[in-house]
Amino acid sequence: MKVVIDTNILISGASDENSRAFKIINEVIEGRVEAFANYQTIGENRQMLRKLVKDREYRELLERFFDNVQEVRVFKKLHVVSDPEDNKLIESAAASGADYLITQDTAVLDLEKYNKTQIVTPDEFWAKYKADSSGDDSAWGDWGKMLLGG
Repeated sequence: MKVVIDTNILISGASDENSRAFKIINEVIEGRVEAFANYQTIGENRQMLRKLVKDREYRELLERFFDNVQEVRVFKKLHVVSDPEDNKLIESAAASGADYLITQDTAVLDLEKYNKTQIVTPDEFWAKYKADSSGDDSAWGDWGKMLLGG
């Protein structure tokens, strides 16, 4: 599953290890979710989060997150929303073919979808992600039961 993650998700993950934002960040680190961003956004986010995030452990976690973000090249500038920073997210989503753009920004959420990318909150993403995962898990569980005669 391919995603683009807004900076506000990275910041909100710092406040609660049980939050959906924190869990999504961990899924990227563990390689279960593919995250994409353009070079400029990655650099800006790293710099901004070093200033904003005071917790050393969380900063280290974010560095591992950024190490797992795949850089995407944007060839087409978009003007879909009024904020140029938000347009960069949409550009990264379009260039990477992301399934989801995860944000808490209402101006971006109001789009709902851009091309094939669904624009969702962390809670919406997590519900869809877990539903997809549990579908796979139940198939494996059924196969295991069949194999073991259960």
